[in-house]
Amino acid sequence: MVTNLPAEAKTKWLRVMDAKTPEEKIKAIQDFLSSVPKHKGTENLVYWAKRRLSELREESEKQRRKSKAGGLSFFVEKEGAGQVLVLGRDELKNQLIRKLTNVKQDPKDYPVPAMTFFEDSPIQLVNPPQIILDSRLIVSKILGLARNADSILFVVEDQEEFQRMREFLENNNILLGKPKGKVVIERFRSSKEGIRIVMLGRLVGTTEDQVKEYLSEFGIKSAVVKVMGEVNLDDVEKSLFEAIAFKPAVIASIKPFSMSNTPVVPITNLDLLKRELFHSLDVIRVYTKEPMEEPTTDPMFMRRGSTVLDVAQKLHSELSENFKYARVWGKSARFPGQRVGEDHVLEDKDIVEIHVK
Repeated sequence: MVTNLPAEAKTKWLRVMDAKTPEEKIKAIQDFLSSVPKHKGTENLVYWAKRRLSELREESEKQRRKSKAGGLSFFVEKEGAGQVLVLGRDELKNQLIRKLTNVKQDPKDYPVPAMTFFEDSPIQLVNPPQIILDSRLIVSKILGLARNADSILFVVEDQEEFQRMREFLENNNILLGKPKGKVVIERFRSSKEGIRIVMLGRLVGTTEDQVKEYLSEFGIKSAVVKVMGEVNLDDVEKSLFEAIAFKPAVIASIKPFSMSNTPVVPITNLDLLKRELFHSLDVIRVYTKEPMEEPTTDPMFMRRGSTVLDVAQKLHSELSENFKYARVWGKSARFPGQRVGEDHVLEDKDIVEIHVK
């Protein structure tokens, strides 16, 4: 059921979303919590907000100590098609990472980012220390990396070992797999565009107008809302608060077993493993071209469900603001060079030629 928040709390949550630094977010969440009524419908939200507040305070304190005396940071900036966090016992995952990548450092010099490749797509692997449950510092760091990563690779001996790590993540609100429905909200600073909904699935128990009205209650005036799978108004709310993180996963195992909705790959089959890692990122490759010229050879990596306008925005803001039409070659086009509008949804390996006014 959608949380029945007063207008003041909704406005204050927008400030949380807009905050940039840990300090700004801490202040904004504290202000938000002061305006949230205490009743059963808000219990989970309050619990999550307080937990997030604790994480931000810890992050802020670490940054403060680091600025004073230096220190180890576990944040890894994303590169390539996406970022995969590698979890497992050190001896297993370190050996696999050496085989998958050209990393020259000892993988236990945490956290070492390294690249593996699927076809023309670099995939960033991040190797943290193995999970040590009695170390609060290690647990906090790994949870932060897991929330930031696009996918998780479990390197295990058997199913029992995987289940222990899965339980650890689930107990910290990081669930494996994909939700039945998903909402992605991309806000814009300009209010002239309004709220536009791109239907890549369907709404259940609600309408586009109700979704727009609900978002406007939070002060969101300009955004693209992508609806994937079966989505209700609760899913729209969850996308705003991000109380639970869903992460796709791949398992590399010594002993074979099967898991529904999660691929299990023999630890020795490196080619299959790279393919599954790429698919787990849920991205597509898009190649751009100028009129009368050949397409680029290096792909842009876009989230599955991305539109032509998303590509234009990623290339340059002026391209999206002055967008006229595009021509598309590839799986999403009915014929080569099809002329399409801004809401045309792209597929993997499409070629896009953007025309402006």
